[in-house]
Amino acid sequence: MARLYLPPEDLAADSTVVITGDAHRYLCRVLRLSPGDAVLLFDGRGNEVEAVLGPSGSKSTTLLLGTRRKTLPAAGPRVTLIQALLRGERMDFLVQKSTELGVSRIWPALTRRTVAQGPGESRQPRWSTIAQEAARQCGRADVPEVAKPRPLAEILDSLAKARPKSPGLALLLWEAGPELPLHRAFGGHESERQLEVTLLVGPEGGFAPEEVALARVEGFRTVGLGPRILRSETAGIVAVALTQAALGGLG
Repeated sequence: MARLYLPPEDLAADSTVVITGDAHRYLCRVLRLSPGDAVLLFDGRGNEVEAVLGPSGSKSTTLLLGTRRKTLPAAGPRVTLIQALLRGERMDFLVQKSTELGVSRIWPALTRRTVAQGPGESRQPRWSTIAQEAARQCGRADVPEVAKPRPLAEILDSLAKARPKSPGLALLLWEAGPELPLHRAFGGHESERQLEVTLLVGPEGGFAPEEVALARVEGFRTVGLGPRILRSETAGIVAVALTQAALGGLG
């Protein structure tokens, strides 16, 4: 069945909702659906609604809403990926692939050696759209939070304030002196459902020593991905995949 993301306020309608713009074009021009065809709607918060296409015009389509359901969280950990801001399409790629792998939150970080030009705030709506599309494609009913870029110190401070409410693992990928390989960081946690895991991945030039020291003060352990030096976006995606595999998020 075709799947389509709609904002929560649209999905909350009683019986019908009218879609326009990209959503209308996707159903009618890309998928070439017709009145009477079924579509599954989701709002990015775990809610799904079965719907049927109603009357369709050149610029809008009416959807007739039917059965509603709340999906259960997927098995595996709740992964927060703190990723040093990447240039252009590299960040787009990272958002897309980590969403497909089930990440819960993506927090772009501004670090001392961040290469990307500008704070990146104007790109945040684009990243959210990419996450919505990736969730649609891979069958997720939820969409990860993609935040606006913030300085790393600010992100670490916010994590410290929330720590009593969110116990779990905090792991920093560091090629210069990891305490242990990433796959060994999960020992004893394999049976914990919805374990909170925070992964911190640096920029192209790596973390500055003072950033590693600050993260360690905030409870992060340094881990590695083996002898090969990976691109920043590759390291983030591999780290999410290994975390999911170790903790049951990939079946």
